Amino acid sequence: MKSELKITLLYITIGILWIFLSDHFVLLFITKNTQEQITNFQNIKGCFFVISTGLLLFTLLKRHNSAIRQKIEELKEKSTELEKTNNELENYFFLASHDLQEPNRTIISFLTNLEKKYKNNLDEKGHEYIKYAIDGAYYMRKSILNLQEHTKIGKNLNYKDIDLNLVITNILKEYENALTLDNVTSSKLPIIKTDENLIYMIFKNLIENAIKFKKNNEKLHITITHKEQPDYWEFTCSDNGIGIDKEYHEKIFQLFQRLNSNSESKGTGVGLSITKKAIEILGGKIQIDSSLNQGSSFYFTLPKNTIKNKKYK
Repeated sequence: MKSELKITLLYITIGILWIFLSDHFVLLFITKNTQEQITNFQNIKGCFFVISTGLLLFTLLKRHNSAIRQKIEELKEKSTELEKTNNELENYFFLASHDLQEPNRTIISFLTNLEKKYKNNLDEKGHEYIKYAIDGAYYMRKSILNLQEHTKIGKNLNYKDIDLNLVITNILKEYENALTLDNVTSSKLPIIKTDENLIYMIFKNLIENAIKFKKNNEKLHITITHKEQPDYWEFTCSDNGIGIDKEYHEKIFQLFQRLNSNSESKGTGVGLSITKKAIEILGGKIQIDSSLNQGSSFYFTLPKNTIKNKKYK
């Protein structure tokens, strides 16, 4: 039974019961000679009023519910179209980035051979130009690979128990040339149910970001801590690097946004965007607290309940 019909029948039933019960109460104070006429009149008038207003209520509810159902259907159609468009865009980005790799490899190869073959014929300026060109080609290659990685995030998630202490240990091994145990302080991290690839990517990108934007005259120090809340985990990754001005706190999580264009660290502006997307896919949020020359602290949450994230699988 539809909701508008249920409400209308309930309204009519209560109204009619009220008419008859209230009449019996009123009749206690009226003489017997006029009771019958008043009762019939009141019953007819009351039933007519309840039924007519009930029909009006039914009509209004039906129109209202029809409008709501129409809007829901429109939203479903728009959602389907949006999902289709997003999938098409992801496929386009993936194919475009894949197709760009071959000419990029050709550029690097020809420039390298050019430098080797004409090494003795080029002056210092010529070698410098070739170096700039090769560096630019490698930067483009890295950007292409990062774009591919960005489009593939969230595919085929596999939730299982992950020891975050092992995750940090493996990341530190990967960056053993840039980090030592003295550079990182980590509290005893929990075992959480999450996707192994995404959680590894999150911590790796945050640690890599700290390495890229460390101070030249100060030893890098990274601190990783956590807090357990009733429904979620809260993690903090802090460093003593160059920091980020507050006006750029939102911008840094956007794709291909680089604030340190003159920095020796050739970041592509994709790492933090990938990090934010990975955290949101896992159902969490990320924010930053940072000031220039005061280091940066990235705070992110991950829910304990992974059921809500099954739609990404």
